Amino acid sequence: PTSRIVFGRTLEEAIAVASVRPDYPCPAVVYRCIQYLEEKQAELEEGIYRLSGSSSYHDVHAVAGLLKLYLRELPQSVLTPQLHVDFLRVL
Repeated sequence: PTSRIVFGRTLEEAIAVASVRPDYPCPAVVYRCIQYLEEKQAELEEGIYRLSGSSSYHDVHAVAGLLKLYLRELPQSVLTPQLHVDFLRVL
């Protein structure tokens, strides 16, 4: 059986084993975290990507922390100089 572990794997590998749907190339963990944060209006929360969350219950800081952990564990950063302009375009 194929491992469904996505942390520490490339984006391509994570998408191959755990994507939201075939026509949407995004690892499920990223999609679900962003979906939860949007539903909870996390952008209104102070320090959403700066403060640590509670490990005993789900809150927006814990989910944001999970997303940050996933991004930190990627073998290759998604914040490359080549993609810088694309990131600025969506902000």
